[in-house]
Amino acid sequence: MGEIADPVQLKDEGNKHFQAGEIDKAIECYTKAIKFSKDKKALAVIYRNRSACFLKKENYNNAVSDATKAIDVDAADIKALYRRCQALEKLGKLDMAFKDVQRCATLEPKNKTFLETLRRLGAEIQQKLKTTFSTDSRVQNMFDILFADESDKEKQEKAANNLIVLAREDAGAERIFQNNGVPLLVQLIDTGKPDMILAAIRTLSGMCTGHRARVRNNFTCQLLSLKKILKVCGQVPDLPDQLPLTENTQLIASVLLNKVYDDLRCDPERDNFRDICDEYIKSKFDPNDMDKNIHAINTLSGLLQGPFDVGNVLAGRQGVMEMMVALCGSEREVDQLVAVEALIHASTKTSKASFFISNGVTLLKDMYKKTKNEKIKIRALVGLCKLGSAGGDDYSMRQFAEGSTEKLAKQCRKWLCNPTLDVRTRKWAVEGLAYLTNDADVKDDFIDDEAAMRAMFELTKSKDKTILYAVACTLVNCTNSYDKKEIIPEMVQLAKFSKQHVPEQHPKDKKDFIVRRVKKILKAGVTSALTVMVKADNYVLTDQTKEMLARVFLALADDIKDRGTIVAQGGGKALIPLALEGTDNGKIKASHALAKIAAVSNPEIAFPGERIYEVVRPLVSLLNTERDGLENFEALLGLTNLAALNDKLRVKILKEKALPEIENYMFEEHDQIRQAATECMCNLVCCKEVQDRYLEDGNDKLKLLILLCGEDDVQLQRAAAGALAMLTAAQKKLAVKITKVTEQWLEIIQRLCIHDNPEIQHRGLVTVFNMLDADEQLAKKLIECELLEILTFVAKLEDNPKKQDAINAARACLSRALDGGLIKPFSN
Repeated sequence: MGEIADPVQLKDEGNKHFQAGEIDKAIECYTKAIKFSKDKKALAVIYRNRSACFLKKENYNNAVSDATKAIDVDAADIKALYRRCQALEKLGKLDMAFKDVQRCATLEPKNKTFLETLRRLGAEIQQKLKTTFSTDSRVQNMFDILFADESDKEKQEKAANNLIVLAREDAGAERIFQNNGVPLLVQLIDTGKPDMILAAIRTLSGMCTGHRARVRNNFTCQLLSLKKILKVCGQVPDLPDQLPLTENTQLIASVLLNKVYDDLRCDPERDNFRDICDEYIKSKFDPNDMDKNIHAINTLSGLLQGPFDVGNVLAGRQGVMEMMVALCGSEREVDQLVAVEALIHASTKTSKASFFISNGVTLLKDMYKKTKNEKIKIRALVGLCKLGSAGGDDYSMRQFAEGSTEKLAKQCRKWLCNPTLDVRTRKWAVEGLAYLTNDADVKDDFIDDEAAMRAMFELTKSKDKTILYAVACTLVNCTNSYDKKEIIPEMVQLAKFSKQHVPEQHPKDKKDFIVRRVKKILKAGVTSALTVMVKADNYVLTDQTKEMLARVFLALADDIKDRGTIVAQGGGKALIPLALEGTDNGKIKASHALAKIAAVSNPEIAFPGERIYEVVRPLVSLLNTERDGLENFEALLGLTNLAALNDKLRVKILKEKALPEIENYMFEEHDQIRQAATECMCNLVCCKEVQDRYLEDGNDKLKLLILLCGEDDVQLQRAAAGALAMLTAAQKKLAVKITKVTEQWLEIIQRLCIHDNPEIQHRGLVTVFNMLDADEQLAKKLIECELLEILTFVAKLEDNPKKQDAINAARACLSRALDGGLIKPFSN
C-alpha cells in the first residue's frame, strides 16, 4: 500500500492519534501533512496542532517554532498564541509569554483561563525582576557562569562584561567585595584563559577606582593578586608558553597597578607594595635563563607605565641597568625589543629619570645606528625622541642640534605611512611624534603631510587602543591646546637680570600658524577619529587622555565657521561623555566646546535624540564665578538655544539649578553677558516655576526686567521686553505688579511702544494689552495718559509687513479698551 499524500487525510489521522494519546504517531502524521500541504491556512492549522504535540513531549523549542509559523499566517490565531505562551513559560521566557497571553486576553477578554494566566505570569515576572536585580544574586550568577566548564562562550562573555560594568558602580563594587569577589577574581586570573584574565583585571580596576576605603580594607587580597598582575605585565608574546593576551591586556594591568598604588593611604602600605614588586623582579633574574630575565625587565616596563615612582626606584637597583645593557647587546631580537621598550618607558618623566637619561642615551643611539631590524630601530628612535623633548615647547631648550628633530620626525612619518609594518610597530612611530611635536617645525611638517595624519587617524580604529594616549598628545601639541604660562614682561626682565632661564616661543607657535594647523587637521578628518577614540573603554581612555581630547575639541571649535563640520562628523555627541567624566579641567574644556557648538548650531541636529538633555548639566557647570567671561557667555547662549526648544528642556535647566545663576548674570556689568542671560530668561519665563519667582514679594526681579527694557542696547531691550510680554500674558498679577516696583514703569513702557525696532515695539504693545486685560483700574490709568495717543497713532498706520505685528497689537489694545467702555468708537 502506497504512502498517503493527502494533507487533509494526514491531518485527520494525526488528530485521531493525538486524541488517543499517541503523540509520536500524531507528530509523524502532521510532519507528512506539512510536506504535502500547499494551502497556507491549512498549513498553519497543521503547525498549530504539531505545536500541541511538542508541548506534550516537553519539546518546548519546537513547540514555540511551530506555533510561531501558525501565527505568521494568522496573527489572531488564539490557540497558537496560547500554546506559544505555554512553551515560552516553560523555557523561562516569561516576558515573551506574558505578551502572548496578553494578546489572547485582548481577543477573548472574558476567557478565565487567559485572565488567570495573565495574572500569574505578571506576578512571576515581578518576582523574577526582584531576584534578577538583587545585586547579590547578580554577582553570584555571574561568577557561577564564569566558572562553569560547560557554560557557552557567549554567556561567559556577557557575564564578564556585566561584572565589569557592575564593578564601576559604587554599590556593585561593594557587593562584589562583600561576596568574596576578590579571591574569585584571583581564581579567574589563575585559569590562564585570556578572556577570564582580562575580565578579572578590568573588574579589579573598576573596584579600585575612587574607593580608597575598599582598597585599604581589601589590601591583603590585593597583595595576593599583586604578583599575578605582575606576571601578566611580564608576559612576552614572542616567547613560547606565555599567557594568551589581547593587545590591551598589559596596559590594563599597568593601569590597575597604578590605581592600587594610588589608593594606598600610608607609607607602610606603599613600602610593602614596592617590596613585593622588588622581590618579584629579583626572583626572575637568572644568568642562565635569558627568558626569565626579559620577563623581569618587561615587568619593570609595566610598573613604569603604571606607578612610575615605584618602577623608577626599582630601575635604579643594582644589576637592572647591567641587565638592560646585556639585553641590548643580545643577538636575539626579542631581548633587544624588551630592553629598548623598558628604556623608553623609563625616560617618560625626564625630571625623575636622570639615571636613565645619563645611561640610556648611549645605548639607544648605538641600537638606532647598528640595528637593521625596523622594529628595534623605531623603538630606539622613540626613546631618543622622548629624551630630546625634555624642554617641551621652549624654543631655547632644544635638546638636539638644529634640524635633527625634523629628521627624526620625518623617519617617524615614513614608518607611520608604511602599511607593511604591523600596527604595534607603527604605534611606536606615533609615540615618537607625540614627543617630537613639541617642536613647532615638526608640527608644521606633520600637518603638511596629510597622508601621515590620515594614517595616524586610521590607527585609532585598530584593536590596539594603547595608541590613544600618543595620538591625543600629538593632537594637543599640533593645536597648541596645552596650558601656557602667562609671560609677564616685567618678570622676564627680572629673570634676565638675575641670569635665570627665560622660556622662548617658537615663531611657528604664534596664532596664525596655530589657526592654519587646526584647519588642516579638520580637513584631514580629525573629528571622525576623535569620535572613535571617545568610544574606547575607560581602562584605556584614562582621565588624562579624555582631558587631552577635550582640549583638542575646544581648539577645533574656536572658529565659528568650523563648528558645522564638527557637528556633521559627530563631534557634538562625542563631547558629551568628555564633559561628564574625567578630570575637572577636562570636563570644563569639553563643556566649553559643547557651549560653543550649542550657541550657534541647531541643538536637535548637533545632539540628536535623548542626548540633547545630557548637554544641559555641562553648560550649567560653566555658570559660576570661577569660570571666565567667555565660558559664561557661550554657556548662556547655548542654554538660550536649548530653552527655546521645548518644556522638557526648560524643566531640565531649572532642575540643574541654573535659574539663580542666570538671574545673577542679568546684573552683570559686561554688556554681552547681561544680554545673553536676559535672552535665556526670556526663553525660560513660560515655566510656571520661573513665573512664581517673579510673583514672590521681597525681590527686585521684575524691577530689574523693567529697567533692562529701558537700556539703550537694542538686543538687551528686545530680550527683556520679550520676557516682560510673556510674563504679563501668563500672570495677570505680574501685569499689576509692574506699577508697584518702579516709578519709571510708565515711561519705559511708552518708550517700548514707540521704539524704532518693530520687534521691540510689538513686545511693548503686547505688554500694554496684557496690562489692559489684567485690571480695570490699571486699564483706566493707562488710557488716561499719553499711551492712548501712541496706541491710536500706531493703530492708524497703513498695513505694513515689517510692522504688521505691532500695528495689530495696537489695534487689539484699542479694541480691548473699547470693549471695557474706556474709549468711544472713532468718528469720521
